[in-house]
Amino acid sequence: MEFGLLTLGDHRADPATGERTSQAQRHQEILDYIESAEPAGFDALLVGEHHFSDFIVSVPQVFLAWLAARTSKIRLGTGVTLLPHHDAVRLAEDFATLDVVSGGRAELSVGRGVERAVYGQFDQDADKALEMQQEGLELLVKLWTERSVTWEGQFRARLNDVTLEPRTVQQPHVPISIAVSSPESAAHAATMGHGATISLLYFPREVLPRVLDGYHKAWQEAGHDHEPHVTVHAHTHVAPTSQEARDHLGIYQFPFQRWVFSKRSGDHPDDVQLPPHITDLANPEGAIVNGSPEEVLDRVGRIIDCGDFDRFTYQGDYGGQPWPLVKRSLDLFSTEVMPRIAAP
Repeated sequence: MEFGLLTLGDHRADPATGERTSQAQRHQEILDYIESAEPAGFDALLVGEHHFSDFIVSVPQVFLAWLAARTSKIRLGTGVTLLPHHDAVRLAEDFATLDVVSGGRAELSVGRGVERAVYGQFDQDADKALEMQQEGLELLVKLWTERSVTWEGQFRARLNDVTLEPRTVQQPHVPISIAVSSPESAAHAATMGHGATISLLYFPREVLPRVLDGYHKAWQEAGHDHEPHVTVHAHTHVAPTSQEARDHLGIYQFPFQRWVFSKRSGDHPDDVQLPPHITDLANPEGAIVNGSPEEVLDRVGRIIDCGDFDRFTYQGDYGGQPWPLVKRSLDLFSTEVMPRIAAP
């Protein structure tokens, strides 16, 4: 089992005090968080992308390039890149460059995002997001695998006999994953030959085995000659005791989740009703992995038992939490949970 560390870079006020750090301080916290990933033993570092909101990371490849110069082994990816908002040519150049300067450690996970209003700010039709993503994926792969590309699509200008530079270190190209939220979308990612990225926030736990099975069944039917790759993301908080972890998340988890869900629904955060798989922190089958090191070890083990996936990704720096408690949770997970899962 691989372990990833994820940040989405939200910049929220602490709901307990109402105080919010400066953007400069929040950026420094994010850099501190991601720089700790390789020494802590994580296999991958993933940085999200958002626009025009209190998520203040809009260009994850800058953070990844910064980290590439400070590390030697950890894989460097996104979680996720909002592909419809990008020119696939520029994105292919960015991640080919990251792959070169990191010595072949770049990854790209793509998705359409959850904020329809952002599409309007980019002068795009949100109803065509899936088509834009599909076209972008096909062009990315073509640019990375062919030396003379002539291409015409619906959403960008045509290309005539172009060669992308630099060429990627990894062959045939930088690994690609697609954010999925159902057995059907997982099967589509597998049919295309790409990895899948799954968030436990999207559905109750009993759905996860069907999503994993749908992906692997479609992969086998497609007959790909390379290996599949599936990542499962989870909000995670570890404290010395389970009660302390739940008391802490009772303050920080729910306001953050109502704010995030409001971005999808358009409702005011106070009017959002969160589903039980998010609110029941004591449920070992819930979406939020929390508790003492022993309980978190058990909860991650339960997720692993749901089916075949390759990477568990920890997300812990969200919702305006006090930074010392963010770092304490990360330290407990990396020293008291990860080694026991990774042990043969």
